[in-house]
Amino acid sequence: MELQTLATSRYGVGFALTLARTLPPPLGYRVAYALADFLALFRRSIIVRSARLNQWIVHNMALTAEEIDEAMKAVLRHAGQCAYDLYRHINDSQALLSMIEFDEELKQLIRESATNNAGYVVVGPHLSNFDLGIKAAGIAGVHAQILAITSPTSGYLWQNRMRSAPHVEVTPISPKALFKAYRRLQAGGIVVTGVDRPVPGKAEMLSFFGHPAPLPTGHVRLAMNAGVPVRVVAASMDETGKYHLTVSERIPMRRTRDKQADIRENAQRVLEVVEWYIRRAPLQWTMFHPVWPHLLDKVPTR
Repeated sequence: MELQTLATSRYGVGFALTLARTLPPPLGYRVAYALADFLALFRRSIIVRSARLNQWIVHNMALTAEEIDEAMKAVLRHAGQCAYDLYRHINDSQALLSMIEFDEELKQLIRESATNNAGYVVVGPHLSNFDLGIKAAGIAGVHAQILAITSPTSGYLWQNRMRSAPHVEVTPISPKALFKAYRRLQAGGIVVTGVDRPVPGKAEMLSFFGHPAPLPTGHVRLAMNAGVPVRVVAASMDETGKYHLTVSERIPMRRTRDKQADIRENAQRVLEVVEWYIRRAPLQWTMFHPVWPHLLDKVPTR
């Protein structure tokens, strides 16, 4: 079984949950790091190859093979620590909230969502403990609909259930879910979705870190149809292990008579903000799919 499949299966998620609940810190962190180092040994796995590729690109193709390996290991270790922190405290609301700090704009977003005074699409890159951020925002009272991947694995279904909160609805992307999202936005609500996971087989590319990438534009289409702006939300971890959740200013959707050109331009403007967040902490970008698949075989190796 491919490591990616195993890691996102109910068995992989269940194993991580069991370890996190059994092992106290700092032992839990040591085990998470050891598992990350073990995964790094599977150099032909899509997880390792994707992490190496993505780090090479975000570091402007300036890393040597050895430096790429070190960056890949750092990303795997960070992902392990994030998983441990989330699963360790998944059923302890106060503990989760104590691990993360919201910026003032994010606090305002939560208040606006509760009174239907928002009306924007929120997109987020896979930075640091974004799942803990989603869970904590739900506990703090955010009202939102999350558009999840269309065909989730058993592990992703489990994760979606963990993201749920009294006023947070997780819906796999479908025509029905998109119509519901459109109505929510028109009523002043918030819709949340990912922005940096590549779409296999997508023909039309966007420029990301200076290279063509098959990234989604559905968030922009939804925002344009509903007549609302887009905001980027991003998680990060500081040197003390504290997580932070921040949100960008509103990115208004531009409109001309050329809808396809508008979709592309608006998507690029959103990606510019996403790039800025990733550049602040590239080793916390836990994206384990190849964002630039056509460059997979170009990455320097030892």
